[in-house]
Amino acid sequence: MYLLNLDRKGDIFKDDDGVTGVPEFLTLIKKEKFGPSALKWVALVYDYESPYRHYNEEERKKAVSKDLYDTFKWAGEKDPTLIAASNRYRELQFDPLDEQLLAFNKKIEEFTQFMSDLRVTEDTAESLQKLMIGIEKILKTRQSLLDAIERRGERQKIAGDKDLSFLERRKEIQEV
Repeated sequence: MYLLNLDRKGDIFKDDDGVTGVPEFLTLIKKEKFGPSALKWVALVYDYESPYRHYNEEERKKAVSKDLYDTFKWAGEKDPTLIAASNRYRELQFDPLDEQLLAFNKKIEEFTQFMSDLRVTEDTAESLQKLMIGIEKILKTRQSLLDAIERRGERQKIAGDKDLSFLERRKEIQEV
């Protein structure tokens, strides 16, 4: 994942600077009845590289809650400490290209739902055709965005010619 690393068992590396270096994450881990699994919930719900990323946000929350806590509505979801950690997580991983991609995906999903609900009649056929042409243009733009994200690479460097940070080196070592 982008900000936090999981071990082979799926647990968060507690010694990771990405965990202990962020006060909101540390507070969440130390909070009674939350611990590392709550931070794992945050990462799985909000990380750009989460295996649940193909779901919309509400579906992600349900799926992750079910997988981690065996309930679709985890009570901890509304806790202020978890909300603070979630907001901080989103802030730290913010990337305009990824945000644009999420926006494109959401609109494509809306268009798809609209097309599914639209009955084809003599009156709606022309509108449907225009809609499909519009979607084709959106998909081409989305592909250009995906290409830009791919060219950006594996996020190996944060900026310029600086060396990899400790977290980046650690992630690179684990991927090898």
